[in-house]
Amino acid sequence: MEQINVTTKVRIGILLPDLHGGGEVARCLRESGYTVNEFPSSGEAEPSMLRNCDVLVLSWIRWESMKSILKVNDEKRANADSNPPMIVLCPANSDLSAVETEELGENTSLLPYPLDPHLLLFQIKALLERQKTNRDIRHRLREREDVLWSISEVFFSVDHEFRYTFFNEKAQKVGGKSYQEVIGKDMWEMYPALRNTEFYRQMHQVAKDRQILISEYLGPITGGWFEMRIYPSAGGISALFVDISARKKAEESLKKAQEQLREANGNLERAVEERTAQLHAANERLEELLYSIAHDLRSPLRSMQGFAQAFVDDYASALDDRAREYGRRMTSAAIFMDRMLKDLLELSRITKTDIRLEPVSLAEAWQSALVQQEDKIKITRATIHSSPNMGQVMANPTLLVQILANLLGNTLKFGRKNVPPQVKFWAEQLDGGMLGIFVEDNGIGIDDRFHDKVFRVFERLNGADYEGTGIGLAIARKAAERMKGHLDFTSTPGLGTKFRLTLPGS
Repeated sequence: MEQINVTTKVRIGILLPDLHGGGEVARCLRESGYTVNEFPSSGEAEPSMLRNCDVLVLSWIRWESMKSILKVNDEKRANADSNPPMIVLCPANSDLSAVETEELGENTSLLPYPLDPHLLLFQIKALLERQKTNRDIRHRLREREDVLWSISEVFFSVDHEFRYTFFNEKAQKVGGKSYQEVIGKDMWEMYPALRNTEFYRQMHQVAKDRQILISEYLGPITGGWFEMRIYPSAGGISALFVDISARKKAEESLKKAQEQLREANGNLERAVEERTAQLHAANERLEELLYSIAHDLRSPLRSMQGFAQAFVDDYASALDDRAREYGRRMTSAAIFMDRMLKDLLELSRITKTDIRLEPVSLAEAWQSALVQQEDKIKITRATIHSSPNMGQVMANPTLLVQILANLLGNTLKFGRKNVPPQVKFWAEQLDGGMLGIFVEDNGIGIDDRFHDKVFRVFERLNGADYEGTGIGLAIARKAAERMKGHLDFTSTPGLGTKFRLTLPGS
């Protein structure tokens, strides 16, 4: 708190008759540096002149008249700071305990007579400091009330009897009543609709527990949603209502959108399930048709092949070279077509047959694949490097051997000219309990552009230079998928290819 300096800036009014020592008091104050205005007679004590003083020193006999002139304790006065602090001097032999101090007011002090100059100076300083403190407090309170009055949210205060003590501008708009109508009135009488509501219960709960309460509230007056904050205070209860109707509307819209999305997802899932079932049924019909066509075509094809070969054998002496070449090509084409039909039947069989998985030794399956490709290994002079102790996988023994034999056959078939094939075979443990089975060669390799194409039916990247129907890798991948695995590869043209078969470990 800033200390009050004794300077001529402080003006003191003296309303003491000479018989009570008015002249002595004035002399003492002037010697202390104060500016003193003396009002020895009542006619000089005009209200405007008195209000220009910072402090008034008066006798008890003038107290009643000054209280009336300055309107001390008048609750309707606009500004408490308009009244200067006063020091009342009682006459000699007065009993101070008999004085009703409530009548004096907060800016008034009572001193005994005869006057003690030191006590008078101390009281003047104390009153001025108290006045400055009260003025600062009132200023801050007015600032707070100005803010609360103008905020865009409902704010009001009630006393311990639930009578309104503050009612801001937003509260007037929402509540439909003016400040003058509600101040000092019982809130439950002003708004009977609030009785027996959750808000009513919570207000009484805060009044009882003296704890802050925060909740969401659907107002019965406006029908809007509010976030309600109720605060206990020394004078009663204050409440702040933040309008969250827009947020609630957005939440409701979001909830409806989420429900619509869930419904749409459900419809989509059902549509996908139905479409999947339809595609599955269509695939089954296509596979059955493919199997039927492949099976039925083999019989007339074998007849064509037999008659073509018999024609060439029986009439070779009567045919010229061109006719014999035509016959040879007919026979070769019939044989190739028969191989294609056999591969189609094999693909259909793998697709349709029930597959039972069981623990299978990789070493034994690889050995069976080597036996199947034994003749090609000798012809190509291939070198096979096999890793020992490769463990087991969950697979169908027949399909696993078929895949390995197919991959080994590819490495032997697609070798570089005049370079003996080098084949490596090993296995590695992968994440998720899977086992990676690798077959790597040093052959011609496959360009990345054809990565997916090699697994399609009848796709032959080097058909003019290498034999085959172009369906072997499609059969191998389908077999891997039927065993809950996958077949893929990485390759570098001119350096070789590495196939990776992934299957569940045992």
